[in-house]
Amino acid sequence: MFFVIFLFSTLVYPTCNSNYSTVALLGTKKNINKKELENRIRHIFNERCKAFVSHDLSVLPQYFDTSQKYGKWSLEHEVKRIKYLRDWSYQRGIKFTSVTPIVKVKKASPSAHGIRMNVQEVYKFNYIYTNDKNPVTNTFGVSLDHSLVLTKKNGNLVIYNDWYLDCFEDGLKAYSGEIKDLSKEPPKKPIFNLGNCPKEKKLTEEGRYNRKKAIEYADKYCGVPIGSGNNLSHNKKYRNYTGSGGDCTNFASQVIGDKDAGGLKHDYTWNCSNRKYGYNEGTQAWVNADAFKNYLLYSGKGKLIKRGTFKNLNTKSEKSPCGYVEQLNYGDLICYAIKGDIDHFAVVTNFDSHGYPMINCHTVSRYHVPWDLGWGDNDISFYLIHVR
Repeated sequence: MFFVIFLFSTLVYPTCNSNYSTVALLGTKKNINKKELENRIRHIFNERCKAFVSHDLSVLPQYFDTSQKYGKWSLEHEVKRIKYLRDWSYQRGIKFTSVTPIVKVKKASPSAHGIRMNVQEVYKFNYIYTNDKNPVTNTFGVSLDHSLVLTKKNGNLVIYNDWYLDCFEDGLKAYSGEIKDLSKEPPKKPIFNLGNCPKEKKLTEEGRYNRKKAIEYADKYCGVPIGSGNNLSHNKKYRNYTGSGGDCTNFASQVIGDKDAGGLKHDYTWNCSNRKYGYNEGTQAWVNADAFKNYLLYSGKGKLIKRGTFKNLNTKSEKSPCGYVEQLNYGDLICYAIKGDIDHFAVVTNFDSHGYPMINCHTVSRYHVPWDLGWGDNDISFYLIHVR
């Protein structure tokens, strides 16, 4: 499985306190004030998130050092993200009412350009359906881990560089980083005529697959504190493959196969009992997306509902007013392919007020996220898999 790490750079804003000390920012590790730095980053991230809702791109340049290439790239990337999320929501009849970040500085130390920091940013997204007479607020969360450097430029705090895995990346290829007045530029079409098929939350514990415990496990170890209610990034019993090809399939296997989760029976091909370096390592079918997909379908543990593009899977029929996605159940799986190559797995953990499937997954930690968000390229196809 292949994942790309993107370089973000130079977030700039005027300091709220003109007495902000250069020593505090560029000093030694001993006198670094993490709380002050956290407050500055929180301010910038808050302003950036507001642009997801307002679609006002003009507010962004002030937070980037565009005098160097990393700052330009970073600004362009943020512009693409806002354009993508605007189009994605418009095409589905959705309006984001708020996007808020929760920021935590995990580590800070001096570097050649300022202060190097490891920062966790947890997004909380709220949205409604625009045509509903009595709109219901739907919520989901995403956690991003930043490795960034803060420096000072012309009296302003600047993010010199910022590395993290981007949850939207596969949806950004069709967008430019050009700053425009989006109020004068209509969102991209087509507008999808999606059905409104609310789903009753009925989780069973019967049979060989315990859907109730599977969802509880997926939420507990999703890595997004606003959903999990804890600060666990993953179950320490298992190896975390983030940075080593991705942890999404390993997590999906845990959800359906851990004894405290879905509880599906392991076998020689699909298991995670090889204890090494203090944690369990899985077989190829346990951790590799393509091998896992094949194992599920050939072993009988999974049944293919349908493979297709987003449009194909949401085409209405007499049997399925909301398309094939309507046949998904809590605890089922979605497999993501790029140009036919299996790339990612996610677990269906919820449905929104219109019955839109929501997923949890790892590598980029997601909690109850709309199932296709971030997967907007024309080369993307999906496998809807019913676990049985």
